[in-house]
Amino acid sequence: MAGIKSQIFDTNSEFAPTGLAAKASEVDMEFCAQLIQRAGRFLEEGDVEAAEASLRRGLERVPEHQECVAYMAVCLAAGKRKYVTAEKLVTNIINKNPYDPTAWYALGRVNLLGGRREQAFKNFEKAKRVSRGDRKIEVIVDDMDPRREPVMSFLPRNHIANIWFGRLRSKLNW
Repeated sequence: MAGIKSQIFDTNSEFAPTGLAAKASEVDMEFCAQLIQRAGRFLEEGDVEAAEASLRRGLERVPEHQECVAYMAVCLAAGKRKYVTAEKLVTNIINKNPYDPTAWYALGRVNLLGGRREQAFKNFEKAKRVSRGDRKIEVIVDDMDPRREPVMSFLPRNHIANIWFGRLRSKLNW
């Protein structure tokens, strides 16, 4: 019996699993993309439960769909306040693909929802950098950032002059 079992699970055999069955088809990927867009609209409207239900349908078809998992993490943070779990989900995606702007964006949203503003803005900036000039992602990230434009746009936002004049502008409501 042990010999038969080793033949069945032998990865060097002629009939070893190829992994093709685990890959998603184009139809499944397009289905997930549509569900992600729908979930994004639900999140914008504040309907976290509907967004989560939409994403779960996508994850049923393609369990390892990274964008679905990233938005699911945002749903977990927004709806159930499970910030640690949500951050772990997104961090796993980033560990697999550090150049995924959606994952960095989702991590920023999770951090923003969890009250870690500084870390959230760093993640939003990272999403912009790895997007490689994708204007759509840059606009989404800019819309998420509630901060006003820096007083001195030629200096970095975190420059001491921008911080000081920004606080002054805030005090004077100018």
